[in-house]
Amino acid sequence: MTQTKKVSQTRRQAHEQQMRTRIKDAAFKLMAEHGIENVSMRQIAEKVHVTKPVLYYYFKDKEDLCSAIILERARQFDDFLEKEWQQGLGVTQLLASVLERHLEFFQNDPRNSKFIVRTIAYVLNNKSKECFKDTDRLGHLSDFFAQAAQKGEIAPRGLMDFERLVRAVMLQIMLSAYVQLNVRGFCRPEDKNFYDKAAVGRLSQIITLGINEYYKRNGK
Repeated sequence: MTQTKKVSQTRRQAHEQQMRTRIKDAAFKLMAEHGIENVSMRQIAEKVHVTKPVLYYYFKDKEDLCSAIILERARQFDDFLEKEWQQGLGVTQLLASVLERHLEFFQNDPRNSKFIVRTIAYVLNNKSKECFKDTDRLGHLSDFFAQAAQKGEIAPRGLMDFERLVRAVMLQIMLSAYVQLNVRGFCRPEDKNFYDKAAVGRLSQIITLGINEYYKRNGK
């Protein structure tokens, strides 16, 4: 391949990556505001100022686009998780860091929780799982928890319960942020900071200590 062709290919790849990003950003904003079922590919194309054929060149349908948006966020989370793990944090510190990141993600931008809630509603109403295909948010985190169990930081027999509790807290943080930021009049002023850095720090200790103490006392 000549140098000219290499430059041309690099530019084309950069252009396509930029276009994919523009499309995902536009779709995210529309879907968060109106819901997946109420947003058409035509509306997304108009938002990005491209034709529908161009849009379909990058994404086959709305569900493919929705899945790409979620997968991008999941990869960003995995990158963050890998950096935290490389610091040699104990499982309690790692969990606290993960929950803090989760809290910031949903509290800093109301659209994040709106998008997830509307996506869940779409999946339930349409009996479709395409939006969540290959996007398990706890997938890589489970691997690190398993390693922590091997090191004795988590009772091995309690690993599944540990993950269940983590999932429950992560979901509750998301739903709490959704209600606080998007449902007017639902929360009292003093409830707005129900979850904060101190709270997730305590929960991280409670989950780890609670699981280990339970399985220690019950000899399981």
